[in-house]
Amino acid sequence: MPTPEETQMALNYELAVYREQISMIKHETERVSLTTIDIANALRTVESMASEKVLIPIGGGALAKGSITETRILMPIGGEYLIEMNKQEAMDELKRRMDATRKAVERLNEEFTKIAGKVQDASTQLQQMQLQNRLNAQVDSNIREDYV
Repeated sequence: MPTPEETQMALNYELAVYREQISMIKHETERVSLTTIDIANALRTVESMASEKVLIPIGGGALAKGSITETRILMPIGGEYLIEMNKQEAMDELKRRMDATRKAVERLNEEFTKIAGKVQDASTQLQQMQLQNRLNAQVDSNIREDYV
């Protein structure tokens, strides 16, 4: 059976692991949220595409004025590969990706809630143990004073 000190050390370690997991979940949630914003911007752009004047990013923060003559969209599919889609296919794909990122954020939030509960439980146990240790030390001190 572990000693109270070993149990406290284990709880402190457990809390450190949970806090690291929470940090990683927060970071991943931020990353996925930025991806969601990026996809939403792309969807708005595709939905409003028409044969009108647009600004075309050409790199380095520079833009060129131009007009759209073709409404075929090149969509990334991974591994730096692209697939050509018509406007409706691209909108459908972007909506599917939006749903996927929303679900990912929901799962991350659920995981965050679970881990936060575990942190609360471990913190409560640790506080109770520390309180018990202080009470035991005070009782020991009082006993020593009574016999001195």
